[in-house]
Amino acid sequence: MQTPSSISAVPERPAGPLPGGGAEPRSVHVLRWIFGTALLLRLLFPFYNSPLSHLFSDPGRHWENGMRLFNPTFMGSGDPLLYQVWLYLLIQIKGNVGAVVSTGTGFLCAAMPYGWYRALKELLPKNWARSGALVIAAVPAFIGVYAYFMNETLLLSLTGFAFWATFRAQRKRTVAAFTLACALWLLAGFTRSVALPLALLCLLCIWLPQPRRVAKALIGVVLLLLVAVPAGLHGRVNLHYFAPFGNGYLNPIYQASGNKNINIELGPAGRYQFGSPSFYNPTFYPFSDWLTDRSDTVFIAVDLSQGRAGWITELKRVGQQPSLSTLRSYWENFLYLSFAQSWPDNDRAAVTGWLTVWTRWIWLPLVLAVAVGAVRGRFRGREWLLPLCGLGMFLYFMVQQEAVMEGRYRKPLDPIFIAAAVVMTYRSTRRSKPQMSALATPPVEAAVAEAPIAGIPLAEAPPAEAAADEAPAQPPA
Repeated sequence: MQTPSSISAVPERPAGPLPGGGAEPRSVHVLRWIFGTALLLRLLFPFYNSPLSHLFSDPGRHWENGMRLFNPTFMGSGDPLLYQVWLYLLIQIKGNVGAVVSTGTGFLCAAMPYGWYRALKELLPKNWARSGALVIAAVPAFIGVYAYFMNETLLLSLTGFAFWATFRAQRKRTVAAFTLACALWLLAGFTRSVALPLALLCLLCIWLPQPRRVAKALIGVVLLLLVAVPAGLHGRVNLHYFAPFGNGYLNPIYQASGNKNINIELGPAGRYQFGSPSFYNPTFYPFSDWLTDRSDTVFIAVDLSQGRAGWITELKRVGQQPSLSTLRSYWENFLYLSFAQSWPDNDRAAVTGWLTVWTRWIWLPLVLAVAVGAVRGRFRGREWLLPLCGLGMFLYFMVQQEAVMEGRYRKPLDPIFIAAAVVMTYRSTRRSKPQMSALATPPVEAAVAEAPIAGIPLAEAPPAEAAADEAPAQPPA
């Protein structure tokens, strides 16, 4: 496997049209209008299918969390904070609540592919970046989920911008650029903790090889405290321990039990029962009705006033009598990660839900294609972050034992694999192009000696993209 010599190497940003090159081709304008239309349709989607129409189970819980931000329930204290803050801010806006919610959700829906356009534009020419973002914008799984109050909606929108800020920080190498990237990754991590490994890898790649590490580390610590302290205190209200990322014990207990359902007795705080959608939606639909043969319900009782102690005791007790082997758990992780339906946006009565169910079969082949591209060295410099993040998180999800895997958990990885595939395709086309200009024209140095670059006929000027590929910029000292 070919590995990058330096993931922080910063090639020159793909150049634009050469001076004197004339107007942009019609195809550029057409693609720009198509992408703008896609963003507009995504902005309007929640007006067609509002999250307020689906206040059940998890979406209903998230809406309640937003309304009770300063007086959270047990579940509110156990959930990550940032999405609750987002919903709370929407609720505080005066006016028709339906219009406000649809507008805010539409903004997230439209921002998601635009963030990836900005990220890809740091690596590729504009047309390629816009084409890749258009593919992301058209994926049904990235549209239908915005019909529900799920924290993946905020996470998906933040992730693209976080990668953009990461690539930008690698190019600019300034404290301000690092601060922006750090802030965006922290927001993503406190929206869903699954983003934390991505954040750690990306931030290390822009911190270790760059100057002023002490100043950047101090800024990172300050930003972390600004988010972690209120998040931890919010969790402490009901959990009675500092929990910046929410309840870190409930899912591990459920996973360790190997049972189909979990029943939680909390005394005065109530009783709850849950079951993973992975166990109730056929994994290989429509080709098979296969479901896991897990059965029974694990019962736990926790005294919340004891803080972590009650949860730790139950985790140890349940872990001593597992009903599922570790190997079987790894296998089910792989199946659910690769093929499971993404709930709740798998409602086949809706067009986006029907398309989401059917298009989920593309994800494993896409993962394999990116893995092959990585082995064959189809990435350069900063581009390696995409396959490293995507494939690394895919492997982590396969072996993790912290939660029952669901198809929805894969959702933040899917745009990373699409972006990696676009970069890989661009590199492949650059390699396959015959070097006609090198055969048909004199050396660039000779041409420059005779006339300024603006005076060279368009047919003789070196392609801007090729020049960007062949001449990496030297990062400033």
